[in-house]
Amino acid sequence: MESTGREAEPIATGIWPTAKQSILDLFKWEQRVEIRNEYGEVRTEWQRPKPLKNPISLMMQLTGQNWLFFLCGFAAWTADAFDFHALSIQTVKFSAYYKTSNTNITTAITLTLLLRSVGAAIFGLLGDKYGRKWPMVVNMIVLGLLQICTIYAATFQQFLAVRSLFGLFMGGVYGNAIAMALENAPVDVSSLIRSHIRIQCDYSTEVLNNASHKGLLR
Repeated sequence: MESTGREAEPIATGIWPTAKQSILDLFKWEQRVEIRNEYGEVRTEWQRPKPLKNPISLMMQLTGQNWLFFLCGFAAWTADAFDFHALSIQTVKFSAYYKTSNTNITTAITLTLLLRSVGAAIFGLLGDKYGRKWPMVVNMIVLGLLQICTIYAATFQQFLAVRSLFGLFMGGVYGNAIAMALENAPVDVSSLIRSHIRIQCDYSTEVLNNASHKGLLR
């Protein structure tokens, strides 16, 4: 953000004054920012976003270590999403294998998504307490084991149990993956990195669709 040098009204307090001020600020390009100096004095001024930069020049700001953190987060979330979407496009085959309806198979998808928020909370707290590395390592190892367990689930109940646990650990991946990538990147590049990590869901889906159409998934 760049300072405009223009003073702004203090940030409102209370529900209705805050709501009114926020709605009016939606139609302004500048943003109301509260600044506190070293003496504890607070003032509010208008600041404008910095001009957009060439994304190539932004990516060139990343060091070798930044790229490793980015690729680590991208690969972790891609592997996670790959397994999740692999189930989504194979519901007919799973229903035939377990001799149940497609609706019952999609229950596994629902349980996976429901437990993501629980896993995100648990591994988010672990990541803040012990760092991003080891919670991520444990998370990915368990996810790999659960993927193997999915193959050997003999009954539909076992299948649901495995996919529920998968959802728990799936929720723990994204937070630590994106935090690992963003916390070690320059501020100007953080939004660009965040968007690239997030599109891996589309990337993993396209890979699975192409593999399915070519008969590689049986």
